[in-house]
Amino acid sequence: MRYLLLAILLVSGNVFAHQWTPTYPEWSVAYIDGIVQTRMNLFNTRQDVDYFEVQVLDVNMNPVEFATTDQIIHAPYLKRKSVDVYIRQIDVDRVVYVCSVSKLLVAGNNGASVSSRICSKVKHALSYTDNSAGQ
Repeated sequence: MRYLLLAILLVSGNVFAHQWTPTYPEWSVAYIDGIVQTRMNLFNTRQDVDYFEVQVLDVNMNPVEFATTDQIIHAPYLKRKSVDVYIRQIDVDRVVYVCSVSKLLVAGNNGASVSSRICSKVKHALSYTDNSAGQ
């Protein structure tokens, strides 16, 4: 039985995902009234994926309205990309996750690729920090 389990582990190969940081993002006041923002960083460690989608979700994994400069991010293998995510200040308490999802190309896909979703859980202790104090 041990040898069978070992053989399965060796044959299954490696699974790689991308990195999405910070793990616990915090909101800060944006330059537009009623809007907060956070900066997320993507590092692509997958050779088979070049594009990623940003998602903002509530506790039930339902989408929450948001804005970014690029909703679909182009990040070639071993490249980093920073993304600013903006939401309405009234939605701060609804947002639980900021996620990135790998986007697989259909053409030429051999069926062996696996899409990955990495989510960062938003810190709600402070809700958001006011960077405009003292200005």
